[in-house]
Amino acid sequence: MHGYHPSQLLKTLAFVWISGLACCGLVSADDIYFDRVKPVLQARCYACHGALKQEGGLRLDAVDFILTGSDSGEIVTSGEPQNSLVMERITAEDETLRMPPEGAALSADEIGAVSAWIERGLPVSRTDTPETSPLEHWAYQPIKSPVMEAAVSHDAQPENPIDVILAAHHRRQSLQAMPLVDRRRLARRVYLDLLGVPPSLSEIDRFVDDQRPDAYGILVDTLLQRPEYGQRWGRHWMDIWRYSDWYGLGDQLRDSQKHLWHWRDWIIESLNSDKPYDEMIVAMLAGDELAPRDPQTIRATGFLARNYYLFNRTTWLDNTIEHTAKAFLGLTFNCAKCHDHKYDPLTQQDYYALRAILEPHQVRLDAVPGETDLEVNSYPRAFDAHPQVQTYLHVRGNEKDPDLEHPIQPAVPTFLSHLPFVVETVDLPWQAFRPELREFARRDRLTEAGELLTAARLQLKQLSVEETKGDPNSLKRDIAQKRARQAALRLPYLLAVYESELAEVTLS
Repeated sequence: MHGYHPSQLLKTLAFVWISGLACCGLVSADDIYFDRVKPVLQARCYACHGALKQEGGLRLDAVDFILTGSDSGEIVTSGEPQNSLVMERITAEDETLRMPPEGAALSADEIGAVSAWIERGLPVSRTDTPETSPLEHWAYQPIKSPVMEAAVSHDAQPENPIDVILAAHHRRQSLQAMPLVDRRRLARRVYLDLLGVPPSLSEIDRFVDDQRPDAYGILVDTLLQRPEYGQRWGRHWMDIWRYSDWYGLGDQLRDSQKHLWHWRDWIIESLNSDKPYDEMIVAMLAGDELAPRDPQTIRATGFLARNYYLFNRTTWLDNTIEHTAKAFLGLTFNCAKCHDHKYDPLTQQDYYALRAILEPHQVRLDAVPGETDLEVNSYPRAFDAHPQVQTYLHVRGNEKDPDLEHPIQPAVPTFLSHLPFVVETVDLPWQAFRPELREFARRDRLTEAGELLTAARLQLKQLSVEETKGDPNSLKRDIAQKRARQAALRLPYLLAVYESELAEVTLS
């Protein structure tokens, strides 16, 4: 045994045993690469060494790349598995050196297949095509309008572009479109689709009796103008955008925000007013910056307020990132919090760059006209509480281990880098950060103080009448006098404070 290190001996015995498996026919000699090796590489290695990412300069999704090797040099030596770096790494006992680094080690059969393939000289029976980059997937391509074919069947002339596309598919598949339903069924279907309720008998009869050539279009337009349309279809969008009422314990707010129904109403109103979808998205993510004086638009930022979580800011932002990406990109961005995404073109850097966009925001309740108690009625909204806050990548997703040496700048995901993205400073009016000084808020506060004064004086007057036959120094009357005096002093106090603070914000 002289000249052998114990670990070398174990490796040698392992290769002898693996080679024995191949010789005994346990590893098929026919097309071993495509049948046994490539599936293992695809399942366990492509995430880090495929078309999307090539850690260490190594790519394993095609034989040509395998033969090229990595930044460390060749990884396979034809006919010599015992001298091939790839075998050394997949059989390593040290978990810090073993590949793949995550999950269980390769099984003996999987290692045997790789070894047998190398020992036989790396044979390949046919062209080995590399995997397509995820960036080339149709979901990441710019949207193009379908090409409308001019030729349509003469017996069923399509009335809209969608029917043109369907007619083209029918022709390619030698299919015939179903005949049009009768007008009673058509009326019932369109009512159920748009409003979620069936039509009344009189509504059906009115449509059936309407002989105008555009009667159907008129019916659709009429239903789209009804408030039930936004109420029905708003529910679908609210499912995607995770609308739910607030949750707490007693008076403590833990999840979401009180009075979030203001955002719900904004969604319904937006659909009923035919607001473009892109404008809805912008309002939900940045309505407080685009229309800082317009509470009707700021209600849209209830989308951000919905993700509020009392106990942990990181959990709050994690939810915001996850559900913003799912709602507007259709991607599971949350998978990139701890590491690069395994199959989508999303990096951990992308994740925290998106977080950097959202990092400054906080939520609050703003007053509505006619109500001074925010608990009774107010609207939840987002605002930038910490514009200069830095974002740091959490190593392996651990918020207790931030990479403080490399602050992350706000950016869109890499696959959208072809789109212009510039962070611009927004000069917000004072109403955005001192909403309590708005005119209606001042008026409501003064009105409330005036009502308190009137009530206090009325109580004092009643006590004065009741006490004329009794003790003139009644304790109740004394308390009422003090309350009336306090209420009388409150009016000029509120007015003076308001004028002073308003002057401060408008002159600064």
